[in-house]
Amino acid sequence: IEFDVPWRHVAWGREEKDKLLQEIKNLKPTSNESKEFRIVLYGQVGAGKSSCFNTINSVFQGHMTSRALALEHTSTTQYLNELHTYRIRERANGTWLPFALCDVMGTEDQEGKGTHPKDIINAVKGHVSEKIQVSPLSEDSPFFNKSPTLNDKAHCFVYIVSADQVSLLTGGIVDKIKTVKSEVTDLGVPQVVLLTKVDLACPVVKDDLKNVYKSKYIKELMEKCSQIIGIPANCILPVKNYHEETTLNDDVDVDF
Repeated sequence: IEFDVPWRHVAWGREEKDKLLQEIKNLKPTSNESKEFRIVLYGQVGAGKSSCFNTINSVFQGHMTSRALALEHTSTTQYLNELHTYRIRERANGTWLPFALCDVMGTEDQEGKGTHPKDIINAVKGHVSEKIQVSPLSEDSPFFNKSPTLNDKAHCFVYIVSADQVSLLTGGIVDKIKTVKSEVTDLGVPQVVLLTKVDLACPVVKDDLKNVYKSKYIKELMEKCSQIIGIPANCILPVKNYHEETTLNDDVDVDF
């Protein structure tokens, strides 16, 4: 079921894509203490965190890439609980883009599995070093950064939620998310939600991504997600990750 008129306006196509890419490339931190915008990704196992980075990297490289290991809905035991920071070079001149994406192992429902909320908060505060295993990381550890700079701290916190798994956000998962959200809010870090895999959740969107803001079902999922996590609906962005495609699509790039 669709709305006759999109409930959010999006300009699709190559021209809009090029405009957005240039705006991102021109971004610069206002403080001399920070060289880049640090963005922490947080979500359930299989929600699409690593695929989000791969999609973003693909858009800027102009072709499909897969630098980050993308997991399906499986246990994280094969994936070390480490902080991975990904940066992207501009294809044209090789300069670094003004942001870094920080990814850790996904959270899980069971206690003791997945990333501990304390480690997520430490990553936001800038205490966690690159590729240091955490479970959780002790303040007495030699790898614990006791004096993080502004460049070490997160400037944006992104919840990654799979659209086809919103109904499964219950119990332990929600408790962990709310614990993290409370701390991140107290730190004053801006928060947004990427509602991923919208094409898998809604056939209308799968047929044409430009229908994403006409879909009543996607809007309902966003409102439910807003209620569960406590993030305003206008800070929730429904997106499609590249997954099995071999070529880029301008509309997917704009939506992301």
